[in-house]
Amino acid sequence: MKLLRFGSGLNHCGSVTLHTDRLTLRKFSRADVQPMFQNWASDPDVTRYLLWRFHTSPTETKEVVEYWLSQYRRLDFYEWAIVPDGMDEPVGSCGASKVWGKKGVWEIGYCLGKNWWGMGYGTEAASAIIQLLFEKVGCRELIAMHELGNDASGRVMLKCGMQPVVGRIQLVRSDHGMLRCQVYRISRSQWSTRCPG
Repeated sequence: MKLLRFGSGLNHCGSVTLHTDRLTLRKFSRADVQPMFQNWASDPDVTRYLLWRFHTSPTETKEVVEYWLSQYRRLDFYEWAIVPDGMDEPVGSCGASKVWGKKGVWEIGYCLGKNWWGMGYGTEAASAIIQLLFEKVGCRELIAMHELGNDASGRVMLKCGMQPVVGRIQLVRSDHGMLRCQVYRISRSQWSTRCPG
């Protein structure tokens, strides 16, 4: 694939719909509140490694979805519902956010309901986001983090071509307290070498 030449700015496109072999990544809607609550947001096994605690009522989930809906007008806001082919509801979410103070560097993240772990959906969704952010948006570098012990998330990052930053353990504040996280990264030039076109 031929990567475009970008100037100093980024070519933001917002949370455009993405299709992979088995998934559709799309914007959330109000109809997704109950499926999100049931499929992953209310499950402590899913949220134990995330920055937020599990939701105890759909009202909490609704507040999150309403916030995302209010942000979709921004071209630099990226948050997608992960919807497997043949299903009408999301089973997880994925997104990207700017790393402040580092020009052209963005962080990706993802989570999936427990019933859909081990099916490769995390890798498929993250790979689609990485491709968009490098090919379309023009990011210089992407990072991701997982709490030490969450090896499954680390395997997703490795399968996407990201590599751990040796000796880089990041302390991250969460609703569970301080998390010790391994940082992974991939540069745009590494991506172009890995995916020649």
